[in-house]
Amino acid sequence: MQRHTSLMALGALSCLWLAGCGDSSDDNNPPLPSQRFQANITYTSHGVPHIQATDYAGLGYGIGYAQARDNLCTLSEQLMKLKAQKTRYFGAGSGQANLLSDIGYQALDYEAQAQSLYANLSADAKALMEGYAAGFNRSLDERQGPEQYPSPCRGADWVTAISAQDLLAYQLDLAGMASARSFLPAIAAAQPPESGATALNAQLDASQVFTAEGIGSNGWALGQDKMADAKSGLLGNPHFPWDGELRFFEQHLTIPGELDVTGVGMIGLPVVVIGFNQHLGWTHTVSQSKRFTLYQLELDPQNPLRYKFDDQYLDMTSKTLTVTVKQADGSLVEVPRTVYFSRFGPVVDLSSLSPALGWTQASAISFRDANAGNIRMLEQWLAMDKAQSRDAFFGAFADHQGLPWVNTLMVADDGSASYMDGTQVPQLGAQAEGYWAAASQSPQLAPIWQDGAGSVLLPGNSAAYDWVDSGDAGAPGLVPFSKAPQATRQDYLFNANSSHWLANLDAPLEGYSLMYGPERTVRSPRTRYNAQLISGTGEVNLAGSDGRFSLAELQRVLTHNSSLFAGSFRNALVSRCSQYPSIQVDGSPFDLTPACTALANWDGTYNLDSTGAQVMREFLAAFRVSGHRTLADSLFAEPFDPARAAFTPAGLAPMPSLDPNEDPVLQALAAAAKRLNGAGIALDAPLRDLQYVLKATGKAAIPVTGANAYEGVFNMAETKVPSRSTSDLAINLVGSPRADSPLTSLDEDGSGATERYRINYGSSFVMALAFGEQGPQAQMFLSYSQAHDPESPFFDDQTQAYSQLAWRPMLFSADQVAAEAVETLDISGN
Repeated sequence: MQRHTSLMALGALSCLWLAGCGDSSDDNNPPLPSQRFQANITYTSHGVPHIQATDYAGLGYGIGYAQARDNLCTLSEQLMKLKAQKTRYFGAGSGQANLLSDIGYQALDYEAQAQSLYANLSADAKALMEGYAAGFNRSLDERQGPEQYPSPCRGADWVTAISAQDLLAYQLDLAGMASARSFLPAIAAAQPPESGATALNAQLDASQVFTAEGIGSNGWALGQDKMADAKSGLLGNPHFPWDGELRFFEQHLTIPGELDVTGVGMIGLPVVVIGFNQHLGWTHTVSQSKRFTLYQLELDPQNPLRYKFDDQYLDMTSKTLTVTVKQADGSLVEVPRTVYFSRFGPVVDLSSLSPALGWTQASAISFRDANAGNIRMLEQWLAMDKAQSRDAFFGAFADHQGLPWVNTLMVADDGSASYMDGTQVPQLGAQAEGYWAAASQSPQLAPIWQDGAGSVLLPGNSAAYDWVDSGDAGAPGLVPFSKAPQATRQDYLFNANSSHWLANLDAPLEGYSLMYGPERTVRSPRTRYNAQLISGTGEVNLAGSDGRFSLAELQRVLTHNSSLFAGSFRNALVSRCSQYPSIQVDGSPFDLTPACTALANWDGTYNLDSTGAQVMREFLAAFRVSGHRTLADSLFAEPFDPARAAFTPAGLAPMPSLDPNEDPVLQALAAAAKRLNGAGIALDAPLRDLQYVLKATGKAAIPVTGANAYEGVFNMAETKVPSRSTSDLAINLVGSPRADSPLTSLDEDGSGATERYRINYGSSFVMALAFGEQGPQAQMFLSYSQAHDPESPFFDDQTQAYSQLAWRPMLFSADQVAAEAVETLDISGN
């Protein structure tokens, strides 16, 4: 039964989305006491639901209903993917991507895992999940058939009712986003030599398999010594996809006397993952710690399906799967495939990254995933949401240790700031750590390790390299939270996806397992810029004269849009090209004057009206390298110094000789100018003409600010090839961005431009929070808006505001919510 009250014009629109909203009289239609699920949803502007219930079952019901109302297709597509049905509905896919995905998901079989693990959830978690499934299914039923589904999946027969176990299966998959997901094609492709099996085209991206590149964030936690007129402050700036399943969804969740938290969650996860309650606020950044270990199996020379372990040979196990593949004529063909497992986990084919990592007569590669079977994720975020003190918040980590792949930055209204990497990290013994510390320096293994940013490859022939189970972690073989990098201070702590080491410039965190990432190594340009901004030690000072931040000054950290290279570095580059305005490029003279002038006139920011920013972008792109280092040492005059890690490497590299034609710096500047000229882009064009988000076919391009991580900025706006979060929904555009150049060859908005910067990753949910005398006060952006349906009024409303960098308040108190309410719903059901 449903009570519906329209407080603004949106009420009429909502009746198009909901069934039976004719009589709004709640007095005549009270909720039936026998109904299991009951929730009240108050909507405020931008489609934000404030969900209240008397128990967790009702709260889950409201969350599932609200998320499905705007994002029904998003979760449905992911569940179809988990059921290995992409090939049934969409065929084998480009490069056999769907076939590889379906085989990989069948191999991992999250559905079976969820069925067996569901009983281990707490009563509260089960109630949330069962309520969510019921609320989602209610919203689905109210659509009254496939032709009433949201436009991205309208008419689709793969949209079905869901169960609590389906949700758990999806959460198991989400936990493996930075581990098992990256290996799905490699699991599908792995076959023993001379097996006669059909070869599958598992073209892997080393940045996805070996590192966490492509998903990132900035996070600041400021204590009372760094805040003006507030006890503590937080700046959350996760960098996530602007499309697909990983888009955040804003929601405010309340059970009176039990829970009151606001922020963002993820579709299919009925909690707030980044946000605040009355006493605490927190954000996350993707951690550089290791979520898996690779093992090289020493094979039996007589049988490639047997591998040596200690003093014996063990047999691999296998599964023979069948995938149903839609053909071009619409017929369905059954495709069998056998996948293989060692004692560590799946066998994988990484030969596209290195022939030595393929399956040969002598060796094969297997991997063990620290997030395998991680059902503690929901439990921990729920405990964090409920925590009312710093000790209780830390207790959530000690009790559950369920966060899969993110650091946590937290502030409390007692004036403290905290950092922790409480993720799933394998615990190695001294022999194994010592082996890898030495072996990873070899030329053959360095590309895997990438100065500590990459993966760990261990021998699989001895128990000495197994994970060590000390019995005090969230799961067997993990490092317990008590040994994880963590700190609490009164000044500041931060992270920008480099490792834990430089969370505070005055007190680096050192002496931790190498599985948490490198210490005393070069930091990325984005980490260095964050460090300089938060400590007030760089060329740009955004805090007050006392070095403390107000809430408004925290907001300016994102919107100022300057960079690490906009000051003295840019000046040195302009001086160089002014001194040598013409050089020989490929045997012909090239005039650097226009590029040099554009750089000289650049205001040093990546705002919409900034001109010339593209010249610096394309220049720096010539020096990009993989891993956390991001830019090559050859660009800089001063090498890295661990004692000055926030400021080195630094300065523009001197000319290697007296001949300017041999200068890599000037050659890179010429190449940047030629690339822009060839794309028809004026060197002094404003950024608003070049950088945009295109949310759906038929929608106008929306200009956006920000820059790439390698440009040393806080506000990130990047072009990424979808990988971990792929989608076949109708709103996804044909022709994904390329990864091989900052420029993308697209003309999706019909403007005639052939190459510009189409953004689909970067600053997503942004929160500036301060705990003052009046309690928590927060301002925010949701760059891609709340809904995934182009027909929704909440599809791009916040994107338009983000384009203009127009902050909006986060509503938390009951008075604030009541004053801004535009629609209320009372829903109940069995």
